[in-house]
Amino acid sequence: MVFRKGGRLRQNEYWLYNWINIDVVDDFNYLGIVFNYNGSFNRNQQLIMGKALKAMNILFYNTKEFDLSYKTMCQLFDSFVSSIMNYASEVCGFYKMKDIERVHMKFCKRLLGVKLSTCNAGVYGDLGRYPLFICRYMKILKYWFKIISSNNCIIKANYDSLVCNLEKGHVNWASRVKHLLCEYGFAYVWERPHNVCVKSFLITFKQKMVDVFHQSWISEIERSQVLTLYKEIKVSISYEPYLYLCHKRSYVKLLTQLRLSAHSICIQTGRYGRNRVERQNRLCNICDSGDVEDEFHFILKCKRYMIVRKRYINEFYYKRASMFKLCQLFKSTDKYVLNNLACYIKCAMKIRSNLIN
Repeated sequence: MVFRKGGRLRQNEYWLYNWINIDVVDDFNYLGIVFNYNGSFNRNQQLIMGKALKAMNILFYNTKEFDLSYKTMCQLFDSFVSSIMNYASEVCGFYKMKDIERVHMKFCKRLLGVKLSTCNAGVYGDLGRYPLFICRYMKILKYWFKIISSNNCIIKANYDSLVCNLEKGHVNWASRVKHLLCEYGFAYVWERPHNVCVKSFLITFKQKMVDVFHQSWISEIERSQVLTLYKEIKVSISYEPYLYLCHKRSYVKLLTQLRLSAHSICIQTGRYGRNRVERQNRLCNICDSGDVEDEFHFILKCKRYMIVRKRYINEFYYKRASMFKLCQLFKSTDKYVLNNLACYIKCAMKIRSNLIN
């Protein structure tokens, strides 16, 4: 493989080994990493994504007979699948890699039982997950500290060559490490790395990445036109109590769908299709109240569900109903309240479906 910026090989350029002509290829897989002639790792990213999807499917297949908690499943994913996606990230993990993160989101949404179109921010928030690039960036910095403290003359010579080319304006591995440090406000570490306590700095750097992502997460939730209820009941990225308090996975799925607006009531379905309906016109079709059919109306107001509402929801919530009480209901840490709420959603959805059809 001849590394070059692009274009064809020269006609008189050929390679021999034992006087036998060697084929020139555009890509080569070495130790599980696909190198491309132009220095891009896009093909490697596609290979890793394929392996990760296969590993994820195997994980779900091997655990389907066990009633494992959501937290345990996430830990298994980190060990069994993330390790594949972060392989060799010390060298090629500088990018956010949307395709790789898409596998992560696919796992989380499949775990929660919501559609792939569900808002990513809500999924991160309820599972208490962070993007995988945080782990990759940490591995890069650990590797960088290891290189600059190495006594190996070959490694030091190669690194010095990278730094020299960096100063000439070339983009290489060292320049990307420098950019990573400067991006999060740690330019001084690049200038004086030997004056830094590596262990404490890595902890500080990881917390800074988490804080930056948390701020962007809050902004995304606030800007979202879909997560109307969610922004009222969720203020930080943390593992939600309902994920372990509900007795059945089907109950968790029902609560998640309502929380993340991944349901089939009019406030959500009216957003899509050719005949998109303005928010104020997404009215409830099964009662004559003239109210918008949103989560508040569906759970606490609609007269059609009053029988099941009395059975499963405490009178405190639906008598003189308010958005504040609905938020209290969803934020409850009482397993009895949460399981009854899931039962109500299940029964009310069934009634709604029968009436519409």
